[in-house]
Amino acid sequence: MIVKNDTKCFACGPDNPIGLKLKFTPIPNGVQTIFTPSNAYQGFENIIHGGIVATLLDEAIAWACRIGGVDAVTGELTIRYKKPLIADMPITITGIIEHNKGKLLFGSAYIKDQDGNLIATASAKMVPATNREQ
Repeated sequence: MIVKNDTKCFACGPDNPIGLKLKFTPIPNGVQTIFTPSNAYQGFENIIHGGIVATLLDEAIAWACRIGGVDAVTGELTIRYKKPLIADMPITITGIIEHNKGKLLFGSAYIKDQDGNLIATASAKMVPATNREQ
């Protein structure tokens, strides 16, 4: 798959006016960020929509791939929701690359609240992409 990076990604694009604007920092084997989701992304009152939680996890894994030198798209994403993600509370999002196998990268991610409670986890199979801007 050929992809083109721009600055309007919903999850990390700095030029997307309704985006999350996530900025990840490298850690061993992956990435991490602290983020405070606003109630603009809620489903039920003060609870962040599950699709946004999925986006946070997916983006963390994609950035772990990117920091590891591979732009990748999601082939499969499995999510386990453990607790509701409360709006306007800081969270830590971590993405890790577990291993490569053939043409796939295998990654995982998790979200913890400010008290260290696990909110959600994900595992993913990522497919390397060719970046037109390389």
